[in-house]
Amino acid sequence: MQNIAFTLLALFSAVVLTQPSVTGAVLLLFLIIALATSLIFERRTFCRYLCPVGGFIGLYAQVAPVEMRVKDPAVCAGHTQKSCYTGSVDGYGCPWLVYPGTLTKNINCGLCLECLRTCTRDNVAFNLRSFGADLQQSTGRRLDEAFKAFIMLGAALIYSAVMLGPWGTLKLAAYSIGTAEWLVYALTLLGLIYVILPGAFLLAVAAGRILTQSNQTLKKSFVSFAYVLVPLGLMAWIAFSLSFVFASLSYLWPTLSDPLGWGWNLLGTVHVEWQPYLMSLVPFLQAGVLIGGLWWACVTARRIAREVTPPAAAEKQSGRRSLLQALPVMGFCFVITVGLMGLLIG
Repeated sequence: MQNIAFTLLALFSAVVLTQPSVTGAVLLLFLIIALATSLIFERRTFCRYLCPVGGFIGLYAQVAPVEMRVKDPAVCAGHTQKSCYTGSVDGYGCPWLVYPGTLTKNINCGLCLECLRTCTRDNVAFNLRSFGADLQQSTGRRLDEAFKAFIMLGAALIYSAVMLGPWGTLKLAAYSIGTAEWLVYALTLLGLIYVILPGAFLLAVAAGRILTQSNQTLKKSFVSFAYVLVPLGLMAWIAFSLSFVFASLSYLWPTLSDPLGWGWNLLGTVHVEWQPYLMSLVPFLQAGVLIGGLWWACVTARRIAREVTPPAAAEKQSGRRSLLQALPVMGFCFVITVGLMGLLIG
């Protein structure tokens, strides 16, 4: 449902992101749906299953350098009350409907810290870890999460083309909701994220299987390698955001000085005029971020390839086969990166 919700939001994003009245209406709609959902279902069902923002955050939380995990699963197994899930006098049970004793990935964890408060055995810890630790897990990979990666990556491509590209016709179509031009734009977006990107990626995965004669099913290989797109997509969004951050940063000073628009001048910066910052450096920063994302994706692809490639008699031969399995996927990521550079940097 999160995938569908984000897709619907993406179809109208050109207007939602640029017209304050529409932005407010959408946020109000989120609030109404969340309240209505809470009257029917328990806890934060909206956040877990429906909220498009939750899907975006959850997907990229897998690369975060922090996590909430239990210290010793055996302690959880012997604790019949399960206060981390059911709640206690110290707090609520997990609002995201997750049992911390079996939590292995960040994607469904809201990091609200309730389990840290409610665990009566002091068996929950907030840990530091390596970036992208969840991507290295060979279990728990799902097709809906794989398509979430395609949706987020495709949205980054479309947003870059609409908001930063030179095509006036495309911009007009994205803003002209309800017209024939917008319908073509909507079908193009849907085709990109649900057909073109997954189809091209499927061909890349299939090519790798043919090169290595992998005995893993095509579906399982497709789902496994789709997690390569998580770091690639995250870096794409960061590069996209850099186009606006430095251009709009100067708006921060008058806003901080008069946050409610009531004529205040708390910091003496209310009259600071708009000016873009460091715009000459933005293309270099974007290129660095995108290249970093490509490198990260390739490293992840190589690790996943080692999991799905049939073992060879010699370690050196096995390494070559895993590289062959990953190469087409790396090529896919390279093409996407070049496309993003063209859209963002020109």
